[in-house]
Amino acid sequence: MMKILCIVGPTASGKTAAAVEMALRMNGEVVSCDSVQLFRGFDIGTAKPTDGERRGVTHHMLDVAEPEEEWSAGRYAREARVCIDAVLRRGKLPVVSGGTGFYLRALTDGLTGLPPAPADWEFVTVGLHPPRDVLERRIIDRAGAMLRGGLIEETRSLLQSGVPEDCAPMCAIGYVQARALLAGTLTEEAALAEIILRTRQYAKRQRTWFYHQTKALWLEKFSQNEIKTVEKILVL
Repeated sequence: MMKILCIVGPTASGKTAAAVEMALRMNGEVVSCDSVQLFRGFDIGTAKPTDGERRGVTHHMLDVAEPEEEWSAGRYAREARVCIDAVLRRGKLPVVSGGTGFYLRALTDGLTGLPPAPADWEFVTVGLHPPRDVLERRIIDRAGAMLRGGLIEETRSLLQSGVPEDCAPMCAIGYVQARALLAGTLTEEAALAEIILRTRQYAKRQRTWFYHQTKALWLEKFSQNEIKTVEKILVL
């Protein structure tokens, strides 16, 4: 059996850093499972990992689509499987990381018209669920960092380049509020508050979905002890 590590959980739970750490430790490459990070140009509002955060680890399924393109869970699964197969053929560990549950289900279990993943693939799923107060703080900090880091300018630039307001990534949390701010219907303070609220609600839905829909090893943190536990599972 060829093992594939999946790191799941709510937004701001630390999936990106954990995936990179495991890839570095286990000679792996990361395969993103995020329905908005697929799109080119949508970086700040999606918390797309920067070059520094990737730490030299190869990432797949980022920046593979134009904003106007239509994507589905089925299309994601087909293309992600190609990436995973290539990583396995190189003798490396695929590390699937992201919070789009339906995409993950399509990847592992298939859909109508799409068979399950190859029978010789074994998905090892780790779920991150920091204590609620820790996750809440991270969500607040991330929302503020996005606004300070140029979310409004990124949104303005995308719109000025001709990206339609009604395309899928423009309807994601962060970009909806940035567009409202640019249109003058939200103040920056109100936009920040709404981003935090919508992100908190989304994180709650993600936590519930992954808890009920996956057989994950759930970890509150990703310290050295937890990393060693995951490593042992992968080498068994």
